[in-house]
Amino acid sequence: MHNINWITKVDYTLLEDCNEKDIHKLCIKAIDLKVKSICVYPKWVKFCAEILKDSEVLVCTVIDFPDGQNSIELKIIESKTAISEGADELDLVLNYKKINETEKHLRDLVKWSDFTHNYKNKLGENIGLKVIVESGLLSIKETEVATRICIQSGVDFIKTSTGKVAIGAEIEKVKVMRLEIEKAKSNLQIKASGGIRSLEQVELFYPFVNRFGMGFKTVDNLIEDSKDA
Repeated sequence: MHNINWITKVDYTLLEDCNEKDIHKLCIKAIDLKVKSICVYPKWVKFCAEILKDSEVLVCTVIDFPDGQNSIELKIIESKTAISEGADELDLVLNYKKINETEKHLRDLVKWSDFTHNYKNKLGENIGLKVIVESGLLSIKETEVATRICIQSGVDFIKTSTGKVAIGAEIEKVKVMRLEIEKAKSNLQIKASGGIRSLEQVELFYPFVNRFGMGFKTVDNLIEDSKDA
């Protein structure tokens, strides 16, 4: 575990009730830790973008969170506002309760991807697009369907969970995602999020994922655990 530089794969997350002081502390610590991004509610994007503007830490926010039941038109409006205020990455919640409406999801995500990939983040790259599918509430078959939808739509990541339901990231579901990606020879990446709270879990998921979504308190605790290991 000591040889795994997992911290650079982390979206350092604060999706709870908080104040400006909390968010400022999150951003400053994110710079110090050299995490990939901070992930916050849309109302904090502008504030975070100003603090992080001279760093390589990205600003990520959530779209249609946590239920994912808004229309694609509303999702795009929310995305456009977030981008205008400085968001570098967007984590959009798919309407996972209707996961088998495959064609509709694909049309919607293509529309979202086409729109948002017209914009660049502060590093000059396309805005990063992650789709949360709430895989802990899906069957293996539904997880395969969700992965194929993301592969075909042109988004950048499939993300396991909002972290707001009882079952978050599961290694068997992540392996299903990875297998579908490899079969399709796709560049789709995987973000494991929800319930990852130990170094053992990080080590288990690490070979299969490109990013971790973890609450800042969990990350801080794991860093301390790493020092003691």
